[in-house]
Amino acid sequence: MRYFLIVVAVLMVAGCVSADDIVTMPTANQLKAGEVDAAVYYLKLDSPTGAPQHVNYQTVYVGLTDRVELDAHFAQVDKDRDSTVLVASYKALAETPILPDVVVGCRNLTATRTTNHPLFSDKSKDRSYFVTAAKTFFADRDKPGPPLVRAHLGLGTADWTLLGEVRHRGLFGGLQFLLRPDVGAVAQHDGQDVITGLTFMPKNTGLTIKGGTYGSHWWAGLALRKSF
Repeated sequence: MRYFLIVVAVLMVAGCVSADDIVTMPTANQLKAGEVDAAVYYLKLDSPTGAPQHVNYQTVYVGLTDRVELDAHFAQVDKDRDSTVLVASYKALAETPILPDVVVGCRNLTATRTTNHPLFSDKSKDRSYFVTAAKTFFADRDKPGPPLVRAHLGLGTADWTLLGEVRHRGLFGGLQFLLRPDVGAVAQHDGQDVITGLTFMPKNTGLTIKGGTYGSHWWAGLALRKSF
């Protein structure tokens, strides 16, 4: 019975600390079939005059099956081009009390150019491949639920799709915290920047209000999740 309760708790937690908390970094968080998560973000850049000053960013995550997810990331970068990056991922292993979630995937499926910068324009079209794992740890092992932490570790090839900077090359990862059912936090390193965030999930709304830092920049966002 205790094993069953832990498995149920892990499944519930996967819905609370979700991919949208981390925005761009690949993780082993995966939607179930029929789940859709849509979000809008604003990223204020700490950049020199003449360089891009902000990014408007939108994401749509779709659970096609319990193992297959397709995502679309839309970016409108100040003083640069608009772009759409598609991401496909497959859950190779589901978390148990012993084993982690494991997901493999590809970012920029359609090899889309995401910047006009002459130094990075061709690189931005490269596909990035990754494998990620995540494991949930409860503060009280005999009473699964918040507070808890979810640890992420990934390995990938170079991703040049955002701001002309390389991300997800080699090791990347971080920690997600669910402090209580409606409050979370995240701290991670995507191979380029340290990214932090706080999240608030009003009860029974499907909404997540969030914000934090992205290297020397700051960001804010709003997400809505529905099941169909």
